[in-house]
Amino acid sequence: MPRSGSTLLCDLLKQTKTAGKPDSFFRPQSMADFAARWDVPAQTLETFDHSYLGTALDRGTAGTGCFGMRIMWNNIPGLITRLDQLFPQTTTDQGRLQTAFGPLQFIHLFRRDKVAEAVSYAIAEQSGLWHRNADGTELERVAPPAEPVYDAAHIHRTYRIVTEGGEAWLRWFETHQITPFALAYEDLACDPVRQLHRVLQFLGRDPSKADGVVPGTARLADGRNAEWVARFRAEAGIAPAAIQV
Repeated sequence: MPRSGSTLLCDLLKQTKTAGKPDSFFRPQSMADFAARWDVPAQTLETFDHSYLGTALDRGTAGTGCFGMRIMWNNIPGLITRLDQLFPQTTTDQGRLQTAFGPLQFIHLFRRDKVAEAVSYAIAEQSGLWHRNADGTELERVAPPAEPVYDAAHIHRTYRIVTEGGEAWLRWFETHQITPFALAYEDLACDPVRQLHRVLQFLGRDPSKADGVVPGTARLADGRNAEWVARFRAEAGIAPAAIQV
């Protein structure tokens, strides 16, 4: 889900040079940019998808022998539809994914504190700034700078998105009898190298490749986030999350 630390995790995995170069290859808003960057032909849907899929596999593997991909819940339906068109002989979501990408391992990155996640989401949407580099410079901005203003209705919307999406992921895993590697944002942010060790071990890669890796992104949360979280909890009657590390 958005604001769960996926940009941080993708960056850490890329730095190990052993677990692919994961990115949001099947995010609809990004696919045209990826295709243009890769010179992928787009004459027909089928040609585009076959060419795009093959190139995404190559770029997401980056010579490491391990393909990496980030996928958000709201992008799953579109991806499954594309794969159904490419591989009509498969009958399940997992079957389509496995036919396209090979043997699968799932990392379920989630955030325990859904209110904090929702506030972060709302502030990013209002400010236009989604990520910063470790040196403080902007990494991803999708709109001109704007000063965020507390809006309970906006936070209610983002809270609903992250809670309902998180629950949908859990149902999807259960339906397909998948036991993912569960990784909480709070743990990843607290000790990224230690969690990277665990992820690499789960993937069957050399955990020592995590040694010396330095996060390339910076946390955006500040005092305003904490203030908005406390205010929204009080107004909505939501108890503080139990954060375990």
